[in-house]
Amino acid sequence: MKNKFLLLVMLLVTSLSFSQRNPNQTYLTSFVYEAKQGMTEKFENAAAKKTKMFNSEEGNTIWTYRVLTGPGQGQYVRFLISQSSEDYGQDKSKELQYWQKNVSPYANSISGAQHWSLRQGLSVGEDSPAAKYLERSIAVMKPGKEQHVYKFLYRQGVIMDKAYEGSALRRVFTLESGGNTQTVAVFRAFNEFPHWSDQTNQSWEEMYNEEFGWNQLEIDSEAFNNSILEWSTNTILMERVDSMMPN
Repeated sequence: MKNKFLLLVMLLVTSLSFSQRNPNQTYLTSFVYEAKQGMTEKFENAAAKKTKMFNSEEGNTIWTYRVLTGPGQGQYVRFLISQSSEDYGQDKSKELQYWQKNVSPYANSISGAQHWSLRQGLSVGEDSPAAKYLERSIAVMKPGKEQHVYKFLYRQGVIMDKAYEGSALRRVFTLESGGNTQTVAVFRAFNEFPHWSDQTNQSWEEMYNEEFGWNQLEIDSEAFNNSILEWSTNTILMERVDSMMPN
């Protein structure tokens, strides 16, 4: 199932080594930008035009979100979504040239391309159109301790799905290139606040322990915390930029 969810992007011609990765995997590419001083409107208009020209078809679709919280507040995260290894092998030179000529004059690049692979077994909820809001949390896993992180995230997903009666949407990605490949990113999508109130009369801890065993939330939480190097920038909130969406 191709993931319709998200995570950061503008196009760059990717390396042959990346295009030769798992042909059955779903990937995400992300880029982060900020508008140059006094050029926010020009940047948004130019990026919106480029997106509609080049990034409206499946396999080359870009979603854009603006960061609302944290030190990167006001920055733009562009996500090239639902990529296969074959998609990354396509010639994007004309698209890149257009960006460099028509959009780059109004923007500063905050980070280079980061390529992420979807952990499908940790997904919660069905694919959907781009949600209005995204929460993103990032952790760096200790080598050899990844199973504790994935176990806790999987179990969280089971309880999340029950608490929200099947309406929750979450995706988990691991970094393939562009940084520390021990990095895991957790995205949660929603369209309105409040978004953390569940539909049950039980607490999260009660539901978790009922599902997985006595005191298991505390045990799994401790194992998770002992398995990460840092909880980088904690959680940030992003909002969809409608004018920069492909349709």
